[in-house]
Amino acid sequence: MPNKPLNAASDTYHHGDLRNALLAAAETLLQSHGPNGLSLREMARVAGVSHTAPYRHFSNKSALLQALAQRGFERLHAAMSAAAASVPHGPEQQLIAAGVAYVSFAVSHAEITQLIFGGLIAPERDGAEEDTYAVLLTIIESGIAAGVFRARAAGELAQVAWSTMHGLAMLITANRLDVDVSDPAALAERVSTVAGNVIYGLSR
Repeated sequence: MPNKPLNAASDTYHHGDLRNALLAAAETLLQSHGPNGLSLREMARVAGVSHTAPYRHFSNKSALLQALAQRGFERLHAAMSAAAASVPHGPEQQLIAAGVAYVSFAVSHAEITQLIFGGLIAPERDGAEEDTYAVLLTIIESGIAAGVFRARAAGELAQVAWSTMHGLAMLITANRLDVDVSDPAALAERVSTVAGNVIYGLSR
């Protein structure tokens, strides 16, 4: 499944949207050249602005990578939240929906996912990252309260679900599993099967 970068249109700079134009350009470079090929100067070139313009928003490359990671978490959070909200009945189905959204995002945006979890940047335990984790945690807490999941610490069960979905995403991205990522239905079916096994474990 191809990655889906935002368009790095230079005219956004003239409309006062420099930061987002730069981040879109940076994501394009990240997808084509990886983090080692990303620089503030090259980002400025792709965005169509002066080579000094990025410093209005990013003091150095590390700050840029942190901003890219935060934006990635925000998009992941939005995808998982929307998926869970689309299933109003039952924490089990909500957990499956959130898991499908997580794996689909990770597979479709492999470079951003690698940036977030690959050890290139220091994790920030607040903001978008915590909001993303809270989607799983809230579902687990709801399941415990309803007697669907075991009466264990919600954080422990959420970590089990997160670890499983993340591991599945990494295996699929690395082509270690026979999954047609160009077929959203096939991908969702595989994730749903794995998530169902997780739910079985959480329920006993």
